[in-house]
Amino acid sequence: MAASFRDGTVVGLCLMAMVVVGSIGVEAQLSTDLTIDFYDDKCPQIYDIVKAEVQKAVAAETRMAASLVRLHFHDCFVNGCDGSILLNSTNGTGTDNSEKTAPPNNNSARGFPVIDAIKAKLEAACPQTVSCADILAIASRDSAVEAGLTPGYPVFFGRRDSLNFSQADATQFLPSPFMEYSNLTENFKNVGLDEVDLVALSGAHTIGRVNCTIILNPQLNSSFDETYGFDPAFHQSNIDTCNLPGKNTSLLNLDHITPDFFDNWYYKNLLKGEGAIGSDQTLFSTPGVIGQELVAKFAFDPAAFAAQFVLSTIKMGNIKPLTGTEGEIRLNCAVANNATSPNATLTSPSGSAASLVASQ
Repeated sequence: MAASFRDGTVVGLCLMAMVVVGSIGVEAQLSTDLTIDFYDDKCPQIYDIVKAEVQKAVAAETRMAASLVRLHFHDCFVNGCDGSILLNSTNGTGTDNSEKTAPPNNNSARGFPVIDAIKAKLEAACPQTVSCADILAIASRDSAVEAGLTPGYPVFFGRRDSLNFSQADATQFLPSPFMEYSNLTENFKNVGLDEVDLVALSGAHTIGRVNCTIILNPQLNSSFDETYGFDPAFHQSNIDTCNLPGKNTSLLNLDHITPDFFDNWYYKNLLKGEGAIGSDQTLFSTPGVIGQELVAKFAFDPAAFAAQFVLSTIKMGNIKPLTGTEGEIRLNCAVANNATSPNATLTSPSGSAASLVASQ
């Protein structure tokens, strides 16, 4: 097991692993087919390869850490953690029907070249062994750690890759930046996650960006102070910034204090009404919900946030994984292996429509 814990004190991380298993409940929440040491004999190089590629990508572009964390989230919320978000369009008609170009992902989900680079290195080191779905899980962990999340946490492995995808499901099931608290809790409940998971996983926005088209969307601004609980002056300043010449297609920090560091300032901002998007601010501004208590707790206790983020991320990573003989181990994360299957004709994403969601 020690080989699995490459970043941090082995004893401390082993203790964390026990806490994770004890807190979540192996039988209730974790697939018994996913294990911490899944690749220790088959491909121990996975830890060094993924870490090196993530570090290179984040050094080249700090924002990439948030993008890779978000990519794992957007994969798991659509029919489970199966790497389906990585598949390119396959309908053979020239019309892109991939999850990549569903409205919540189009011009928004990013980091695909980083995953491809990791996959190429792993195929050279351990052919036909590491799934793309597992790469998303460990790349998300290493990205969060690279951005400042401490300590690192154990990643459970053993997922296999789906043979198909669903743009319609991505459109329907991924959360929107315009959702209010009740919609968000229902959205998370649909994939087996609760309000604690909602608030903890939303904390990834401490290193995220949002497209100014969201900030300027009438749905966010028609009555933003009443609906979401924004501080009016702060939100107006965001609108003004995004209305600057040439800025309305640019990005705004989701955490305006420490946008590139994985800390708890995201929650401190929410206490002051200084969330950037409705789905963030509603976590604290909705009266009488668990979210209010948790936002306050995480704002004043960064260790509690880090610990719960770890627990909720591992729990999320166990949403309907394909294991055993299900699915496949893709040789190319963008294409299913079977060249005769409906999901084998490679076409590039069009990238034409504007994204309607936060762009980490």
